[in-house]
Amino acid sequence: MKNNSDNPQYNSCVSKGICSVNPRTTALQNVLILYLHLFSKYCIKLFEKNELDTKIKDFILNATAIAVANSAFTEYAFMTVIAKLQENMVLVIDKYNEIYNQDDFKGENLFDSDIFKNCKDIIDAIKLGERIFREIITVMPSEIYDLYNIMLIVAKSISINLLELKSFGIEDSEGFETLLNLLDSVRVNCTEKNTIKDIIQEGARCNTDLMIKLYNAREARYGKQGFCEVSYSTTPSKAVLVVGSNIRELENILENLKETDIDIYTHDEMMVAHTYPYFHKYSHLKGQYGYGLENCLLDFSTFPGPIILTKHSLHNIENLYRGRLFTTDLNFYKGVVKIENDNFQPVIEAAELAKGFKNGRVCETINIGYNLEECLNLIDEKLSSGKYKKMVIFGLKDYADNINNYFENLVKRLDKDVLIISFSYNVNQENFLYFNTCFDYYAIVRVSEKLLKYKISMNAFLPKCNRNTVAELLYFNAFDIVNVYLGICEPITINPSLINTLSQEFKINLISTPQKDAESINNL
Repeated sequence: MKNNSDNPQYNSCVSKGICSVNPRTTALQNVLILYLHLFSKYCIKLFEKNELDTKIKDFILNATAIAVANSAFTEYAFMTVIAKLQENMVLVIDKYNEIYNQDDFKGENLFDSDIFKNCKDIIDAIKLGERIFREIITVMPSEIYDLYNIMLIVAKSISINLLELKSFGIEDSEGFETLLNLLDSVRVNCTEKNTIKDIIQEGARCNTDLMIKLYNAREARYGKQGFCEVSYSTTPSKAVLVVGSNIRELENILENLKETDIDIYTHDEMMVAHTYPYFHKYSHLKGQYGYGLENCLLDFSTFPGPIILTKHSLHNIENLYRGRLFTTDLNFYKGVVKIENDNFQPVIEAAELAKGFKNGRVCETINIGYNLEECLNLIDEKLSSGKYKKMVIFGLKDYADNINNYFENLVKRLDKDVLIISFSYNVNQENFLYFNTCFDYYAIVRVSEKLLKYKISMNAFLPKCNRNTVAELLYFNAFDIVNVYLGICEPITINPSLINTLSQEFKINLISTPQKDAESINNL
């Protein structure tokens, strides 16, 4: 895929270190997570009685997504969330005491605890977060601490998928109950690995169910995904770049800007919107710009217009320029303009003031898309032949040269009785099926449902990391017939310590060399 820049292999995560997570953010996360843990105890009880207010449910979902995010907090955003947490906790505890005759948690004296007293400002909160961390690591082995952090990542995936489902008018009680149980479990002093791992696996299964429901919700609203051409060209005009994965928000942006002369471009995972027929009616949706999360510094700095970060975008923009960055998220960053109540007028004004694309530039047009039913029929046809004893699934691509070279050499070394199903690369050979799903993780889950029913040894490669990666690899890992291979993930998605724990505790393989990995698969 071609960019409007000259170096497609430039990785701003590596060159600038902008995908790392700073200690200040970690300290504040510790405070938010402790709040949510204490909060969840009461919420579980009220949820069982169907007495948990809808507004509080929504707040829990948003607060969880923020608490596990790797982006920096502004003082205003953090203190706003803390104030709301304290306010809602008072309401929830009062409601609990009203329904139940006894307070099961009264011994904790929450309102007199440090969590309430020592969060008066951002400095106190950071100190409290650092102290919480020191106390945790004093009593908890590092691998147990990492397991709890993996649990939190799964909780974040669930919360974001629940929020996106809600944007389609769908509530999922089972998913919300699973989220509350994860939050309730995340800071308990349990060092029994198998117990923690079972809770994590249950969360991963729940997240997979939510991804399938979200896939269906998208098709119900936008039509069945099909084949389309996506242009990387730019046209002379003022322009806005939409970043993230929430295509429901993209729809809202397109609607709000359809009466203007401003063009819209998608970035990274948002490209998947082009495969839905619904979006073809928007003439101002021009195409895709940039190479994605790994290259956001270069992509954003070369885009000549405002950039909208949709909810729960993973991009860490601390080192990026200010003034033309906007967000719809509950948490927003210093120098980023918050879009309130769907008022996109500041975005429109910023686009008009920006230089836009003066002449435009002609780049390649790529074909993307797939038909799920046809994909599943092709799999049936191949596997019913009896030729194949093993399977390899290769997930969404990372654009680095080393991954491209790795894949090409891996395919050459695999035996002919291995059926290769790729969502990234196309090779013309008999034992190869290519499904051009673009950035669509949900499609991989749907196809995998089919593959797992054959009970044939499967090797799942996940070279590109996003917010669903941990839950997805844990879902695959739960099946004895599946071996999971994980690529290199930027710290903003999964930090190196967690990758090491995933490898050791869940037997996740790290992608190594084509020769070594091919030998492992061939010798199964």
